[in-house]
Amino acid sequence: MLKPKQKAIVEFIEAHKVATPRQIRTLLACDIREAYDRLKRLRMAGILKNIGKPLHPEYRLAKRWRAKVKTTECPVAPRSVADICREKWQGYQVHKIFGSARV
Repeated sequence: MLKPKQKAIVEFIEAHKVATPRQIRTLLACDIREAYDRLKRLRMAGILKNIGKPLHPEYRLAKRWRAKVKTTECPVAPRSVADICREKWQGYQVHKIFGSARV
């Protein structure tokens, strides 16, 4: 799930196709270091791609970036170790030997 400032960056890039750290600085009303750090985190997460030069970075959205954004809209029910081991037969056998699996 994206944080509010990260979401603002992604929406800005969706609208303008490309963004520079200076544009992000004015968008978020922060200093240039914070803008670089936020862009760097999104780049490391695989959401953004740097298409500029090292001294003149420009960022755009990466291909299939929506798949890399974690969504919390449908929470997954917690699963027990025994349920996971039942799906994987070798793990099930180990737990069966030690008596921790319910049959």
